[in-house]
Amino acid sequence: MIGGIVTKTKVLPDRIWVNCEEENSTSKCGIYVERNENSERIKPGDTVWWQAGYARWTPYEIRGKCFVEGLKQGRDYEVKIRKIGYSGVSEP
Repeated sequence: MIGGIVTKTKVLPDRIWVNCEEENSTSKCGIYVERNENSERIKPGDTVWWQAGYARWTPYEIRGKCFVEGLKQGRDYEVKIRKIGYSGVSEP
């Protein structure tokens, strides 16, 4: 699993735990991302996927509208956030 729909987040002093569920599945997976202005806005219903050392976050409001004129990748959708550690971490 490399991402999915955010089901839960937990803000910690230096990082944020994000739990995702694959769409149309019961597979769940948690990751840590660095805590910053963008990651603090991640909420259930958003999407997050990850590869190597980064997660890419898309707010719920933008899902399915990514290629609308005026929206910019990396700013409005698929916002790059540094991932901390490996995937599959349990809720802290």
